[in-house]
Amino acid sequence: MKILKKILIITAILFCSSNNFSSANSDCWAFVWRTYNQWWQWANWFDIVKISRETTSWFASFLTVDQQKAIITNDDLNTALLNLKKYCCEHDESMIWSQSCEKDYWFFNENALDSPYLFDHLLDVILRRLNGLPGEKNIYTKTKMTLDDKWKDWRDRINKEALNTKWSNPQTISTKFTEFWKQSPSNLGYNITSQIYATFWDLDDQRFLKYVSGEWSSTEATDSKIIAEAFKNYDKRTLYDRYINACALSKYFYALLDVWPNSDDKKIIINKTADNSCDKIIENQIKWENQYVSLVAQRSSNLFLSNYIEWYISYLYERQDRLQKLRKDVTDRRLDVVRAIPCLESYCQRDR
Repeated sequence: MKILKKILIITAILFCSSNNFSSANSDCWAFVWRTYNQWWQWANWFDIVKISRETTSWFASFLTVDQQKAIITNDDLNTALLNLKKYCCEHDESMIWSQSCEKDYWFFNENALDSPYLFDHLLDVILRRLNGLPGEKNIYTKTKMTLDDKWKDWRDRINKEALNTKWSNPQTISTKFTEFWKQSPSNLGYNITSQIYATFWDLDDQRFLKYVSGEWSSTEATDSKIIAEAFKNYDKRTLYDRYINACALSKYFYALLDVWPNSDDKKIIINKTADNSCDKIIENQIKWENQYVSLVAQRSSNLFLSNYIEWYISYLYERQDRLQKLRKDVTDRRLDVVRAIPCLESYCQRDR
């Protein structure tokens, strides 16, 4: 009996240890108890988003509410957290039957990313806002997630021009592409990736957020102010700027939601999930967008050429028909004259 109890105790300890190890190597432990479904209110939210975003308090106070919304909305951040929670509720055995999972079950997006790390879901939402496509498989809908306004403007324009048959349309597409996708001048400080990367590793979350907000008072004060200004002027950024800073923004929001106060844990997680692939993902997204625009411009050019050839062939057929008709008419008139000559001769002879 004592041996049996000892075995059960050891088993329980091992089970708890394995669960703790699993939780420590993911962001699940920080969010399983947070609930999105606020059934007594008119809207739903995660509390950590509500107190840190679209507000004049916390570390987002260096931005106005409109400036915060221009970068990303609360609904978008809620979507990232909800997608993380979906993964945790479905894959972590210690959480599957939790009451919190049951409350939020109806809000889970079916096509959410399979990852136990919040950074992945933040990057996923930011990129989906920048290249969302129509259809349920491509954009999350259960949390009022939004599309990036500049991306939507660009996509509406490119879709409109795709079927335009004017000869100048490919040039119009190229001009608009340059307008939306050019890199902003470096003196505007819009590429904050390098500063964010370096500082994210060196500082804990609280000091990192202070640095990003422009309140840094050390020798890097100039960089701190540049980053703060870049956030404030986000609405003026081109799509290229928004893409190349997607990883930096993901790190900022990861720190803002403060899921890993321990910087060592944060470094381990981000190193595994972000720095080995994030920049490559962004590079591929920009490359694919370039290819897409190139195909649209080529299709527009081919459409114009096809229409022109069809018109020209139609013109040649029409001209051939006119020539054939003219030739037939001339032949008929000639025959009429030939047939009329004998009658005229007999008529003339009578008059003599």
